Amino acid sequence: MKENRHYLQRLIQGAILCTASFAAVHTSAQTVVDTTRTYRIGEVVVTGSNNATGRNLLPYTVSTVGSPQLEATGNTQLLSAISGRVPSLFVSERNIFGFGVSNGGSGGIKIRGVGGSPTNAVLMMVDGQPQFAGIYSHHVADFYETEYVDRVEVLRGPGSVLYGSNAMGGVINVITKNAEKDGVHTTLTSQYGSYNTWRSSITNTVRSGKFSSLVSLGYDRTDGLEENFDFKQANVYAKLGYDFSDAWKLRADYSLMNFIGNDPVYPKLSDPESTDIYHQNITRGEASLSLNNYYGNTNGNVRVYYSYGNHYIDDPRHFHSLDDRFGILAYQNIRPWKDAAATVGFDFNTYTGKIPMSGGNAHTEGSMTTISRKSITEYSPYITLSQDLFGGVLILNAGLRMANSDRFDTQWIPQGGFVIHPAEGWMVKASVAKGYRNPSFREMYLYRPANPDLEPEDMMNYEITVGKTFSRYFGMDVTGYYSKGSNLIQTVDMKNVNTGSFINKGIEVTANSRPLDNLSVRATYSYLYTSLDNLTGAPKNQYFLGIGWQALPKFHVDAELRGIGGLYVSGDVEHQDYVLLNMKLTYKVVRALELFAVLDNITNTGYVINRGYEMPGFTAMGGFKLHF
Repeated sequence: MKENRHYLQRLIQGAILCTASFAAVHTSAQTVVDTTRTYRIGEVVVTGSNNATGRNLLPYTVSTVGSPQLEATGNTQLLSAISGRVPSLFVSERNIFGFGVSNGGSGGIKIRGVGGSPTNAVLMMVDGQPQFAGIYSHHVADFYETEYVDRVEVLRGPGSVLYGSNAMGGVINVITKNAEKDGVHTTLTSQYGSYNTWRSSITNTVRSGKFSSLVSLGYDRTDGLEENFDFKQANVYAKLGYDFSDAWKLRADYSLMNFIGNDPVYPKLSDPESTDIYHQNITRGEASLSLNNYYGNTNGNVRVYYSYGNHYIDDPRHFHSLDDRFGILAYQNIRPWKDAAATVGFDFNTYTGKIPMSGGNAHTEGSMTTISRKSITEYSPYITLSQDLFGGVLILNAGLRMANSDRFDTQWIPQGGFVIHPAEGWMVKASVAKGYRNPSFREMYLYRPANPDLEPEDMMNYEITVGKTFSRYFGMDVTGYYSKGSNLIQTVDMKNVNTGSFINKGIEVTANSRPLDNLSVRATYSYLYTSLDNLTGAPKNQYFLGIGWQALPKFHVDAELRGIGGLYVSGDVEHQDYVLLNMKLTYKVVRALELFAVLDNITNTGYVINRGYEMPGFTAMGGFKLHF
């Protein structure tokens, strides 16, 4: 048992040492074995610990979707690619692609029924860097592309101790790729199909000595499902790295996205005879510089980042918003004593938002169309501690954040849990965690219900997971959770007030199997009960079955079945129950060239996720991937 414990420690340390940064940790499953006991620790993840840790060694539920799974969808939009693959995660959609924003926009995320409208209670991150647009405190779904993503880690449940506000319901952490091979390598991907849709990208990596780089350019466009429902998007992502030594590594990245979309549907929801078309022109960018250190029993990271947005929305409000955010993230992982691991961290960020008044008119608090520049500064230390007992049979974990800001009272945010490995192949873990969300500028200062005296929302989450690896061919885990939210912001008598509450509870199942060397199977199921009436974007039941089959040496089939039950859309739309069958066929012509076809909604199922927006029936795309 003692040997097993030391081997486990060396395995985790080795995983960290082999990474170019914490955001590039390899995620293959690991098995720790001695003569008396076997532990399947699962993928090595960083979300939920800020350290390279076996997923089954964390008391919290973290799901991973790797690059091969993302590629199997043929989808360039990240949130569409992961929707359904993670139990209890649901993303709203409205078109063949293009989420959009504002009236009629989609891309809303809910985890276990928690997310908000717009989504501001599930935190989007890229390489551990929190992201949201300042005015509404929500992500912009079209900002996230699959081409430069190594994997996505989803923390199902509060992550506020490590990540602060907006992580009340969960966290989606996008881990980007690194240049893994020496030399210069380029991949060009392009596909074309239904509704005059074209998706294309080119990604280049360079590794030479201590220097590495990744640059990815993408362009997507479509005519949409009906006339004047067109959408086009361009994006660039670049990451540079320099390894001063094995102990010190520098990383810098920059990303920029612009999309232009038209929406003729939303105006017709209130006036069926309307010929108006809503126009959107959205630009978002961000840059960061990080320094990583590793010294055996201690490792850490300091990151400085800046993000900004410029949003033009030509609807009846002629909305134009500007926002930016500057922040510093710092943490250090240490081993304070035998078989213990701790993380000490500090976050600082200040974000602003402004909606300029056209024509030079003065701003009025609570205006329907403008707000003067507002800002919030947050500064929060936190600490987590885990203790390994009995040679890995029992692991205890606890954490605490002191959330401070110049606008809201200090909050103490705790979490705690344990993991037990009672027998060979078995894992039991449980946790309790608090999450919180600060009010957005919209809720405090914009539109008639604005209330500058709002306080943060909060939620307590309790969960337990039982997992079993039956053999090298099959494993599964089952999670039960209970979430209670309070102090929620609701509009009462035309004013935003902290008066809402909810109880969400449910069951989640994940199973993986590899019955043959050329066949892999993944399945998920989730059930949600909520005390809230008419909760949109949160199906009562959802399931996913994905199959990857290497049918011939050069021919690969990826198929998925997605089922949704009890999805509430609106009062005049019935609850939606639907099943989608999707498939991707790939043929490797030569080592450098692949041809593929993507067939979505093969059964031509009719369904609606957003009121008034019929989702596409059967669609087909064909394309190629060229490596050189």
